Amino acid sequence: MRRSARRLLAFIAQFIVFFVGFLLLYPVLLPIYNGLALSLANVVLAHSSLPLYIQVTADHSWVVYRLPEKRPLFTLEGAYLSLIYLNLALLPALVLATPGPFQQRLKLLGWGMALLLGVHALSAIALTRAEICVHYDPDNIGCNVVEGIFGTGGQLFAVAIWVTLTWRYWLELLSQDIKT
Repeated sequence: MRRSARRLLAFIAQFIVFFVGFLLLYPVLLPIYNGLALSLANVVLAHSSLPLYIQVTADHSWVVYRLPEKRPLFTLEGAYLSLIYLNLALLPALVLATPGPFQQRLKLLGWGMALLLGVHALSAIALTRAEICVHYDPDNIGCNVVEGIFGTGGQLFAVAIWVTLTWRYWLELLSQDIKT
């Protein structure tokens, strides 16, 4: 068996173990992470042309308020939002299973989680804005596309971040196979 095939099998096995582990941690990490992502989003939303504020309920739903009177505009259900954050389990599993020195994987994990936090804050901003837009103009294609991308693209964002961070390791693995 080629070295790259062995490493690929090792990656798959490690990924499964890490993914299951992070899925088990997901319910514990989600409230903390959600609060952090929304805190970042709220800083931007509070200073936008239509000032908004997102508050999390006990069931992980988002209630979006208009500032300064803090009048509720709408609620995004927690079950829908959990799809956005599922990459909180996917990205760490992908990064930690990637071939390479463990120290380097931890460094990449730190960068990846920082990028993911930024993506989630951006997603919260985009979703709230798109939801308002769709409410007032349901046929607006742009708003529907933005809502679709940021509402369901969560796992794609994790994979995109992982590929961006680790493509050199996979290229090196392939080049080693070509040389041998």
